[in-house]
Amino acid sequence: MERNNFNNLIALAKNNNAEFLALFNEIYPEFVASLKTINPRIRSSELEFCAMTFLNFSTKNIAQYTFVTVRAVQVRKNRLRKKLNIASDMDFNNWMRDQIQRKPLVEPEQRLIGTTLK
Repeated sequence: MERNNFNNLIALAKNNNAEFLALFNEIYPEFVASLKTINPRIRSSELEFCAMTFLNFSTKNIAQYTFVTVRAVQVRKNRLRKKLNIASDMDFNNWMRDQIQRKPLVEPEQRLIGTTLK
């Protein structure tokens, strides 16, 4: 059953199906929770993008599956690096996969103290 869910997940991603993120969240709930802890304002479209990188899709594949250019995917990665405080020397896909093992050090409420809203 588990293997079937994973295959369905990949098929949904490749078809840019709106149900992709819901199934991904069922299979990997700790991943989405980890990203929301880092930045509670992360959008579902950004979570979907992060999920694809977690699954180790290449930039070219993400562009193909989401019907955007490779450059648009690169720009999105750079914006998410800033939003999630990912170092430029860190591999983006590896960082995403590391989120499943990492426990947040700071609670979301503590992160917001001292930050300004834009």
